[in-house]
Amino acid sequence: MVATNYNTKIVEIMLDNLKFLIDTQDMIRRLLHFAEREMVYRKPQNNNYVSFSKYGALMRFDFRKSMDNGVLAGFRHVEVSISPHYHFNNYLHNGNDFTPLNCLKALEGIFKLLQIRKSEFELLKVVNIEYGLNLTPDVDIKNLISGISFHKRTPFVIPDRFKLYFKITDATKYKQIKAYAKGLQFVGNPEYNINPNTFRFEVKSKQSKCISRTGIKTIDDLFKEKVYEGLYQSILDEWENVLVLNNCIQNTKYLEAATEAEFWKKIMDDKHRITFMREKEKYYKELTAKNNIHHQIKLLIIDKVTSFQNVTNSTQKTLMNKGKVKIRGEPPITDKLGIRYKSHSF
Repeated sequence: MVATNYNTKIVEIMLDNLKFLIDTQDMIRRLLHFAEREMVYRKPQNNNYVSFSKYGALMRFDFRKSMDNGVLAGFRHVEVSISPHYHFNNYLHNGNDFTPLNCLKALEGIFKLLQIRKSEFELLKVVNIEYGLNLTPDVDIKNLISGISFHKRTPFVIPDRFKLYFKITDATKYKQIKAYAKGLQFVGNPEYNINPNTFRFEVKSKQSKCISRTGIKTIDDLFKEKVYEGLYQSILDEWENVLVLNNCIQNTKYLEAATEAEFWKKIMDDKHRITFMREKEKYYKELTAKNNIHHQIKLLIIDKVTSFQNVTNSTQKTLMNKGKVKIRGEPPITDKLGIRYKSHSF
């Protein structure tokens, strides 16, 4: 591992899900043996993969097959999905605070379990990451989620009609924004001590090119302080792009539209991006500080970041801007799946 002082000013970040790719054959074989011994076989995404899982779907291995004349010659790579926050809580929930120390220890615990050495972290290429914050606003969580309407000009949608307080939007082809009532997710488990009004705001990046903009290329980077500063700036930037409707303005133009939502629907019909931006700015100006839910959440994000900064070891920083694999020839082996590997070099 990169030398890391756990008593740093890295602020709390929730790493809910990480997916990384390994194409080193020695590591692939080790993980395959672990999977056969410790995990259960599961239906793969398609016939090009062999898949295993553990802890439900919170840990998953997807081995990409390499075929030669219809014979499985080995695996080109393995895609590993892990859930550090769930691991920290013994895979029961991810609704509590998750400090940098907790996160680093969880990652170390997972890699120790998988028998991946610290010196190999730079070989683990991050291809998917979900990060965000858990916040406890004063406003009722149901009203907050109901009011979250757009990310820039892209509407939030409810993907599951049985989960009315879970919203998601595709910010880009490779990035999603999620906003949901984390507290309501675990309301039936009071033993977890999760505030029912807990709000989760989350960014999911699902392409290496997109992820690398945050300074993350490999697992090794997750032990670097500057990376977390970038993640928090990303969270704040994405929240700035969110439109939250308060349904409390008595302005004539909103009343004529029947509801604020109807008014914004008409604005969306205007193809000029600048129109939406100007109306959004006017809308927030008309709200009082008490009624501006968006501004309240923004302050909570900044407060949470600031509260976890440590100023004892270094000067305080202001984080916010107020933006072909070779399989070497070896004797044929047969694994526990009954797959006979053909020795072959590509």
